[in-house]
Amino acid sequence: MADDATPALLATTIDCVDLEGMTDFWGTLLGVEHQVHEPFGFLAPSEGRRATIWLQRVPEERVGKNRVHLDLVARDLAAACRRVVALGGSLGDERSWREFRWRTCLDPEGNEFDIMQAQDPPPDAD
Repeated sequence: MADDATPALLATTIDCVDLEGMTDFWGTLLGVEHQVHEPFGFLAPSEGRRATIWLQRVPEERVGKNRVHLDLVARDLAAACRRVVALGGSLGDERSWREFRWRTCLDPEGNEFDIMQAQDPPPDAD
């Protein structure tokens, strides 16, 4: 941290009604250990990532469009999207900007997130 007054990102928390189901969806999708301790679900941080996802049970369902969403990256966008659907999520629009391609997805409670196709590293400048 820069100083005592500068906060550091600890986790992103997703509000949900079905805590067990949503914790399992996100943990399985991301391939990380996960567990529920009411009223929270925790995903273990994965290698190379400093922040993680937590889930929090709330009484109300999501209403309206997300104002904040997760951006994920996968080596095989199509395979990652099939995984989302197999786990109970759904797919939205596929989009692109310059050389970037991504698909908007929805978890089982309708929370939006994007999965981007990983880019090949630039060729060596030798």
